[in-house]
Amino acid sequence: MAEENRQLLGNQTESEPEDEIKPHSPPPPYLDPRTGARDIQYKKLPTVIYILEKTGLLSFKPLLSHKSLILVLTFICYTSYHLSRKPFSVVKVVLCPQCANCSFSSDTGWAPFNQSSQHGNTLLGVVDYSWLFAYAISMFISGQIADRVNLRYFLFMGMTGSAISVALLGVAYFANIHALWYFIVVQVFGGIMQSTGWPGTVAVMSHWFGKHNRGLIMGIWNSHTSVGNILGTIIPSFWADCDGEPSPWGWSFIVPAAIMLAAGVLMFLMLVVDPRHVGLPPPRHTTNQPVESSPPPDPVAREVYGRLHPELDVDNEFDKKKRQQEQDLLSDDSGSIQVPVVRKSHLKPKSKPINILRAICIPGVIEYSLALFFDKLVSYTFLYWLPFYVKNKLTYLSGPESDWLSTLFDVGGIIGGIAAGLVSDLLQARAITCVTMLILAIPSLFFLEAYADEQFGFFIVMLILSGIFVNGPYSMITTAVSSDLGTHESLKNNQNAKATVTAIIDGTGSLGAAVGPLIVGWLTSEYDWMAAFYVLMGSCLISALFLSRLLYRDIKSIYLRCESRYRRAMQPTRRYGSTS
Repeated sequence: MAEENRQLLGNQTESEPEDEIKPHSPPPPYLDPRTGARDIQYKKLPTVIYILEKTGLLSFKPLLSHKSLILVLTFICYTSYHLSRKPFSVVKVVLCPQCANCSFSSDTGWAPFNQSSQHGNTLLGVVDYSWLFAYAISMFISGQIADRVNLRYFLFMGMTGSAISVALLGVAYFANIHALWYFIVVQVFGGIMQSTGWPGTVAVMSHWFGKHNRGLIMGIWNSHTSVGNILGTIIPSFWADCDGEPSPWGWSFIVPAAIMLAAGVLMFLMLVVDPRHVGLPPPRHTTNQPVESSPPPDPVAREVYGRLHPELDVDNEFDKKKRQQEQDLLSDDSGSIQVPVVRKSHLKPKSKPINILRAICIPGVIEYSLALFFDKLVSYTFLYWLPFYVKNKLTYLSGPESDWLSTLFDVGGIIGGIAAGLVSDLLQARAITCVTMLILAIPSLFFLEAYADEQFGFFIVMLILSGIFVNGPYSMITTAVSSDLGTHESLKNNQNAKATVTAIIDGTGSLGAAVGPLIVGWLTSEYDWMAAFYVLMGSCLISALFLSRLLYRDIKSIYLRCESRYRRAMQPTRRYGSTS
């Protein structure tokens, strides 16, 4: 009976009437089963998107329209996160003026930071570390929460809390608050709120964008960190000039807080977390088949797969799976043609969020987490100390000029993130790209400190190159790599693991970010900047070494792909009509 059904499907004759109902596969669960149109769940849409969908303004190329909107919204969202965490490093030169060789006396600073240079520097470091450690520890918890709640509400809560914490730092100026505990408590609260941003935005992006060109897309998207750092340096610098009369530095926090709050409201009114809510297909992250029984359909990829998994009969397993899918589609136990019914319940995800232990066991999570620990140590050392370093390195620059010059490191970060994503997509090898850039970062950092003060142009070039090679791997690990591992084949299409995996990787990196500025602050007080740069160069080397196993795997994969294509190219082509 099943064979007859196949003949009915595969051998249609010309005498069959055109209006005869033919068996077909059911529409996807995100489409209306009766009309085949987009099944929009209006009750789950934010206000602005609800209006746009009702008026039909998003009906033209809806997938492209919504993806573009998500890309812009999440970009603005995390740009505001980084913008709001930068002002304190800019205001340091006003709070502790003699630490940056400012022109007016320390009496015009802000207690308790306007003490001796070493004491004030230590107190500023304590405030920094309170934020960094709170952020790092909270990241692991935020990832678990983000996989279990509505991400739109989760991000709005985090952005609102972050705006409040930044504004409270500015309130210290207007309320004449000089207590150290006040700054520490506010920074701890801010670190907790800021930890919601990364796992939330990466999870939203993974809901909308699949593995195709993920490195390039995420590399472009991740430039929001550098854009946020640049804006977070330039905007507060208007009220944090230490060359002359002290200015109202409280506005350096109030204005970024207002921008953060406005971005949070915009996100809340427009963010669509799941494409199925607007009747659009979810992206493909894997082949949607178990690894043990589902080699890829492409012949070259299947051959490479077979050589990587010699214990499997690849062709037999693939053909068996294909025949089984055809059998399931065509017939049931009675032999009649089976047309599945699409129900609303199909829209509900069947997978459950994973715990931290399960996420750590995903292949590659530990290596990339430890690599990011040392890479982010370097990146955040520049984030917190670069304006201060530039002011001490080039003493002839004013405070705002040193702040603006330090943004060139973030310009390099934008270039590095995009380049790393593009190259890794072309090579299909993330580890090779990361290791190469980390190794190149070592001479860049050395020349930046050793010879850059001899010529201004050389200093600019080395600063940009350092940003490229340090922030390139940092960008790719926290975006494309985290998305790859959050949708790893071992999860068996569990779509509720992205935020947890992202939080583990970035949380581990944030611990390094907390340690780095602490070490550099101590080394510069006890020794000199060259000692600090030796630590940064060593951190880049250690980060690269942690990726050694993954580097070997990528090299082997590229070799097998090249060898397979070469063998197929060398095989003689059979001519049509020839006999053998």
